[in-house]
Amino acid sequence: MRDRRHAAPNVDNIHIARRVQHAVTGLVLLVVSHIIPPYPVGCLLLLMATAVFYCIHKKRVQDPKWDEWYLQKFGSLLRNHERGEWEVVDLQNNMQCKRRRKSIPELPGAFYFLLGAALSTFLFPATVARTSVLVLSLSDPIAGLVGSWFTGKGCNIAWKQLLSRANAPPEGGPSVAGSFGFVVSTILCTYVYIPSTNSTRSVMLSFYSRLFIGVVASLTEAVGGRHFPFVGRMVDDNLLIPLVVGCLICWIDADE
Repeated sequence: MRDRRHAAPNVDNIHIARRVQHAVTGLVLLVVSHIIPPYPVGCLLLLMATAVFYCIHKKRVQDPKWDEWYLQKFGSLLRNHERGEWEVVDLQNNMQCKRRRKSIPELPGAFYFLLGAALSTFLFPATVARTSVLVLSLSDPIAGLVGSWFTGKGCNIAWKQLLSRANAPPEGGPSVAGSFGFVVSTILCTYVYIPSTNSTRSVMLSFYSRLFIGVVASLTEAVGGRHFPFVGRMVDDNLLIPLVVGCLICWIDADE
């Protein structure tokens, strides 16, 4: 017998709430980064928050009461594979029932978001780290919104469907229109903290460099968490995107 007290909410509502939360979290971190030095103080705080998040996740995996509290607070922001499921087992020997895990929830994207932001502040200069987090905060949800809008208009196609040789039915996931929106958003995000090549500031990028970063980052978003094996699991795009963007900026800036 399944425990259905926390059935998954409407999928469309999940997507909208998660995208808004995704963008707001990143923008708040960026505002705080102008008050608290990104490194080392900001980096340490982000690492502490990531560790606390991980401990809460492990606790909810093991304890039904923790899981019930967590789902009440954050269930509307979770994907199905991040929710997990319990089942009630009848113990015939003593006529009692016991709850046990039917499926173990995966670490939420918010965990990888915090970890990606923390690693960015540790690895990159402040300007590069802020740009990386800004791209993660805005380009990822914008890609989802653009993809959903064009799909609703009937003029979009998912990458998985496009690359499949079979005539697969329409499905969700990263799409061509969404990736295009990601590229445009990334280009615009890079202008917030990084000027054009005619500036005297230390980090500079040309338009074509920004376009290249946008294309690579959009491909990362399209395949992240799906086709990159890492210690038996997939690497979440919330971790990959800021690291890829930061590395590309540093590499391109060194050559320009």
